[in-house]
Amino acid sequence: MVVFAAIAVAISCDRGGDEVNSLPNLQLMVEVEDITTTTAKIKVSHELDAQNTWYGFVTDDTATDAATLLNEAVAKGVEAEELHRSKQYITILEELTPETSYRYIATGLTAEGVQYGEITIVEFKTLKQTTVQEEEYNGMRRNDAWTVMYVGKDRLNDVEYDHVVRVISTDNNPYAITLVYADAYDPYQLKDLADAMLVDLKNYLVEYNEQNATSFTFADMLYTGNGADPFDLDPGVYRALAVGFTPEGEVSGLFSVSDEFEVEEQVPTPNYLAWLGNWTIEGQNGAISTVNIARKHANRSFVMTGWEGFNDLEVEVEYNAELDAMFFYSQLVAEDYDLGEEYGKVDIYLFAGDEDGYYYDNKDGDYYIAIAGILDGGQRAIVRYGVNVPGYPKFTQMFFMADIGGKFYTFTKEEDLPSFIAAMK
Repeated sequence: MVVFAAIAVAISCDRGGDEVNSLPNLQLMVEVEDITTTTAKIKVSHELDAQNTWYGFVTDDTATDAATLLNEAVAKGVEAEELHRSKQYITILEELTPETSYRYIATGLTAEGVQYGEITIVEFKTLKQTTVQEEEYNGMRRNDAWTVMYVGKDRLNDVEYDHVVRVISTDNNPYAITLVYADAYDPYQLKDLADAMLVDLKNYLVEYNEQNATSFTFADMLYTGNGADPFDLDPGVYRALAVGFTPEGEVSGLFSVSDEFEVEEQVPTPNYLAWLGNWTIEGQNGAISTVNIARKHANRSFVMTGWEGFNDLEVEVEYNAELDAMFFYSQLVAEDYDLGEEYGKVDIYLFAGDEDGYYYDNKDGDYYIAIAGILDGGQRAIVRYGVNVPGYPKFTQMFFMADIGGKFYTFTKEEDLPSFIAAMK
């Protein structure tokens, strides 16, 4: 926003000299905001009564004396509707020329055409008109109809989230919302990002329809008009993007990107801190494992080491501050983990086993395995996730598995793995 104080200019006018002397010294405050390539918002205010009329106009003549321009404008005739009485006035200047310097000139003016008070001038320059070539990156074109913004805490469908991105759209082109780290944002890589998003969206659609016996289409996954998505974000600097797709499931080539925004690390709460440290986990079957719970992101996540005796394998654990509980889920724990000469480097996963002897990995979805919470008596314990969720697998244990040549192998005998419910001491 640019604000200019009133500039006193001697007014050259042959009419109404005596009347000018009887009029108050009107001082206008003029501000310019929201400058674009062809528009600008002008805000005018003053401290006198509303019956004091005034007149303002915009010009691209930045060389001629303002008083001269004002005299010329008044001499041409000012219509009654061009006189303003309001003490707080806002107008949008339209049809301006891109990358052009302008002045908005305003002063007191009576219905009889008598100028009085001081002349106020605000200067501004419209933005440069970007060309199609400047806005196209490997076939991706910026869509000015989408405004992408990070709003932080917000409610969606009556649920409050910490990190929400909203898109304001003035057209009906469909899109999906995503995020990237700010230092990884490269407009020339947007096509690759869009292609990867397309694959993920289609895979998710297939899995969702299979698991829920639904028949949603690709178009059902997209926004048209305004949209908003919540995100679970680690501390860092990000950009949010709207990426265009067709209802038929193709990349449309449209995009829009937000300004950079930062998610800061939270101050850990006493409840969060109380989970840190060494714990002995004793399963319902009597098996014991000693683990360490360490801080990852305050009030959001932990890192667990020591499960099955592996102090160098870090399991990420979610934290729910509202429930004061930890959530264990299936995940890829380590890539290229060295098992020595016999097996070489392998990928290690945290899997879940159910009561029927089946196991579930993160390739079938990041299944929640168990919850570590506080029981009514104050005892901390691990119980299986989805106890009262019909159809959810009845997990009894969690364990590491190594992908060796496309086959999965466990490290620990089933009877030596703590089973749920497992006490934490």
